[in-house]
Amino acid sequence: MAADCAKSATEALQTGMRQALAFDAPYVIERLLKDGVADTHTLADEVFSEVKKYLVLCELTPGAAIGMYSGLVDAAWHTFILFTPQYTSYSQRHFGRYLDHVPTVDESRYQGRPRPGAPVVANNVRGQGGLRNSSRANSKKLTFPDFRDRYEAVFGQSLPDVWYDERCISPNRRMIRDDRRGQVWLARHDGYVEVRCANGATLIRVNELAYAALQFILVTATFYVRELPGGLAQEEKVGLTQALTQSGVLKIAS
Repeated sequence: MAADCAKSATEALQTGMRQALAFDAPYVIERLLKDGVADTHTLADEVFSEVKKYLVLCELTPGAAIGMYSGLVDAAWHTFILFTPQYTSYSQRHFGRYLDHVPTVDESRYQGRPRPGAPVVANNVRGQGGLRNSSRANSKKLTFPDFRDRYEAVFGQSLPDVWYDERCISPNRRMIRDDRRGQVWLARHDGYVEVRCANGATLIRVNELAYAALQFILVTATFYVRELPGGLAQEEKVGLTQALTQSGVLKIAS
């Protein structure tokens, strides 16, 4: 059954959706670079390509609701939508309707308990948004592993790094607090500082040298990674941001 589904999706991709994937929009690439969503032309091309793949994947999976699992790809999608006439034309020509962007599903990509002293934690919340389609209101909501497997079956390649926000952090990346995590607070002891959620569970535990940066993050709605205070080296700022993104405290600004 799964093999038949993958085969039918591949056949549909070879016939009806190739043009949607091949759509070229240099104005979107230019805007992604101008707005700092991407810092290289290669990355801008990649994230826009993933927007198109996401839309095609949703179209080829009518029995499921697929959340947007990447802040970076979501930001590129928002950028495309800003060009209203072009986006509307693209939607109508290749999908027969306007593709509306709305929140759809929040799923956990990470399971398990945090490791003491390690900046990798449990219960990362994924799902920035997705497609509005009334016919999918009662559809199965794909988990991140479901999405990854479906992507790889349809496109015949591994899920790229741009779908893992923590792999896309750089000093020039703009970040925001992820409200879905809820209130978090800091606890210091034995030379470490912990970020804890409302129920007291530890999300990350790092050297107390990061205390000033963490304080800044908790009171700052939007910031660039390079702006983190406390004398941290650039790679330390990136590493801290990666940990907080993976834990669901931060997300890439769209």
